[in-house]
Amino acid sequence: MPLRVSLRLLDLKEVEGLNGRERFRAIMNFKSPDRLPLYEWLGYWDDTLSRWYSEGLPPGMSVEDYFSFDRIDTLPIDFDPIPRFVSRILEEDERYRVEVNETGIVTKALKTATSMPMFLSFPVENAEGLLKFRERFNPRDLRRYPLTWSPELIEYYRVTDRPVRLRYPGFFWMVRNLLGLPRLLTSFYREPRVLRAFFDFWADFLIETSEEALRDVTPDYVDFAEDMSYKNGPHISPRLFTEFIQPGYRKVTAFLRNLGVEVIAIDTDGDPTLLLPRLVEAGVNCLIPLEVAAGMDAGKLRKTWGEKLLLIGGVDKRALAQSPEAIQDELTLRFQAADEGGYIPCVDHNVSADISFTNFAYYVAQKRVKLVQR
Repeated sequence: MPLRVSLRLLDLKEVEGLNGRERFRAIMNFKSPDRLPLYEWLGYWDDTLSRWYSEGLPPGMSVEDYFSFDRIDTLPIDFDPIPRFVSRILEEDERYRVEVNETGIVTKALKTATSMPMFLSFPVENAEGLLKFRERFNPRDLRRYPLTWSPELIEYYRVTDRPVRLRYPGFFWMVRNLLGLPRLLTSFYREPRVLRAFFDFWADFLIETSEEALRDVTPDYVDFAEDMSYKNGPHISPRLFTEFIQPGYRKVTAFLRNLGVEVIAIDTDGDPTLLLPRLVEAGVNCLIPLEVAAGMDAGKLRKTWGEKLLLIGGVDKRALAQSPEAIQDELTLRFQAADEGGYIPCVDHNVSADISFTNFAYYVAQKRVKLVQR
């Protein structure tokens, strides 16, 4: 109880002059807002929430509600395969479960944890199969929009005081989920014609699927889910990105810019440094989540890219698992970079289960202070 009371001592509403949407737009335009927003952009692992519910987070309450976080609205458009595959368990024992999920991926996972599963097979067996699989990506399928899509919902997105986001499955992301990473990487050399055809198709699919919504609603932020890098660099070379993927980015970002979208992000773990020049050339102007363990540093990125690259993330999750002093030091470092604008500090990936609820609450409390001390 004392911890929760202390977290309420600083009421951010007392220092507010802008609503959440205005505040987001100000930061992304390198203007001075009334304060920085209180977001955790990428959320929490299920194991993390299970731990926190046993350590003080009230059962059934969301982290966002407990800490009175700022909120984001996401346009509810479905870009995944339709029809879905039938999810079912293929086999299981005391420790493991093998199942096929609704995207057609067969996984083997521990039954007692939510760590990353082992991927056993993927819905497309070879690159040629990508062309047939396009049948499941009909942009005009009415199921891609929710039953609530209506003038009433459109008006809500137009007037809401929260930032509105649209999230695209990226080019690398989608083909990796269909073929698996090893087969995708070899297909750049073995089946280049097929990959080019699918990437061209994917650009058109994203545009055609979202254009109905974007005629009526201009999102404040569009991001591409990609995860095309790991700790030591990108999964593909700048040459392959330029040849195969950059044309699709150029096409989609041009479409978005013509409709007034100002912030276009790529969401990738790891170190995408070698690809950043090509991404910026292709119309991307925001990077998330700035994984510190992979060498991403918001301050250094700002010095390199200036106002060409907006930033979200960059708070080292490993520091949150340590001591209050480590958390303080990490926040001090990251908020120095935030002073220059164009940057929203938050944890650099899903918050992991090695972070106690007490530590996370301390992090939020200290972050609240720093949000207004700029």
